[in-house]
Amino acid sequence: MFRSVIAITLFCVPALQAERITPPSNLFRDPTFVRDFVGSYGFLSDVEPKVSNEEQALLVTVREMFEAGRFREAEREIVRFIQVVENPTDPEIAKGEISPAMVFVLGNLYFQADRTDDARRAFLEAIRRFPRFRRAYTNLGYLYISKNMTDEALPMLQKAIELGENSSRAYGLLGYCHLLKKNALAAENAYRQAYLLDPNSRDWKLGLAQSLMAQDKFAESSSLIGSLIEENPNDKQLWLQQTNALLAMERKEEATVNLEVLRLKGLADESNLNLLGNLYMDRNEPQLALYAYLAAMEKSEKLDISRTLKSAKILSDYGYPDKADDFITQVRNKVGDSISDEDKLSLMLTEVSVAQAKQQPDRVGALLNQLLELQPANGEVLLQLARHKDLLSREEDDEDLRAELVVEARTNYQLAARNEDVAYSANLSLGQMLVRERRYLEALPNLQAALAIKKSESLEQYTSRVRRAADRQEDRAKQP
Repeated sequence: MFRSVIAITLFCVPALQAERITPPSNLFRDPTFVRDFVGSYGFLSDVEPKVSNEEQALLVTVREMFEAGRFREAEREIVRFIQVVENPTDPEIAKGEISPAMVFVLGNLYFQADRTDDARRAFLEAIRRFPRFRRAYTNLGYLYISKNMTDEALPMLQKAIELGENSSRAYGLLGYCHLLKKNALAAENAYRQAYLLDPNSRDWKLGLAQSLMAQDKFAESSSLIGSLIEENPNDKQLWLQQTNALLAMERKEEATVNLEVLRLKGLADESNLNLLGNLYMDRNEPQLALYAYLAAMEKSEKLDISRTLKSAKILSDYGYPDKADDFITQVRNKVGDSISDEDKLSLMLTEVSVAQAKQQPDRVGALLNQLLELQPANGEVLLQLARHKDLLSREEDDEDLRAELVVEARTNYQLAARNEDVAYSANLSLGQMLVRERRYLEALPNLQAALAIKKSESLEQYTSRVRRAADRQEDRAKQP
């Protein structure tokens, strides 16, 4: 039964999340990109607005300013030009109309200066003036991505691609939007196109791997991530994502190797090492698991008691209570006196479980007495105390002492049953104890209460057998 628990634990790896991809900080200093939006206008008449000779001359000047990093000066020059054309001071000069291309370039300048609200308005205005303005859609999509507004970015990038945009960046960011919206197939297709256009980009390979993973194409995803690991051997996230894919394919030995590599590189954190320990337990290698769990504990600045105690319980439940005990000792040494009452309760309850596995009834009793002093009304404490008295009663030869232990067990089961967190276990255990005592009529209400909380076919069958035994017992009691 515990192997099913381990199987669940093994897959408690954070679900893959797409990394946030934003335009590079030096995007507007890239000569290639500069040429893209201050180059020649008018050649693609269906997707680029025409510019006048004066505007063309200004764009050449602006490009020179860009290449020299004089962005503020370029912005002032364009704003001045727009004001002169649209609002001339000479009454004899008629108002002119600025090409949407100039508004677009101004939007790029705002974007470069991180004035994203101004840039957004400029791009939208350029699109209003020229509805098929491909690069305005593209850059507006980039802007929305930079603000993590993927819902708004998606239709902008789709429109740009519809109008003929074919850069790897546009396709890659389109894939990113689809991945966040859980459109895995669409994300895969977009990332494949981006990868085709720029096969050296880590972002597009990673995005493609993530979209494949989201479609359960684990083998292909693992292979692609493997090529990324060869290029970036110290990238922890790549190792972990490949580990996730390997676990999904039940290739646990390879997953273990990945986590050991991270440990040797000093990149594994507490959760990675706990997962490594679980994998070793699944391979029935408790000593290696213990080393991994201890390494996880050493990694933690503030010990996660709940998570750490799960590791101790795994060791104990798998049949290695001695190693679990050693681990708990290390936990106690780590936390010292700086432990909350809640964590102390969890730690001591785990010790109770380990002491029970080691068949140390005196230690169990001493721990439970301490727990009663700490939290006398705690349902789990009362349940464990009841089970302890129940077990002692089965091993007691003196009939009077045995009867006394049964009464104590029954009382604590009844008290525990008032706590809804343990009501099912308390009612079931009490019912089973009363059945062993052949008190079938008394056992029935508790078994029925347990069944009302959690239905199961086996419990229904068991309760039916007890009901028949209770009926026979009642019939015999009525006989003269």
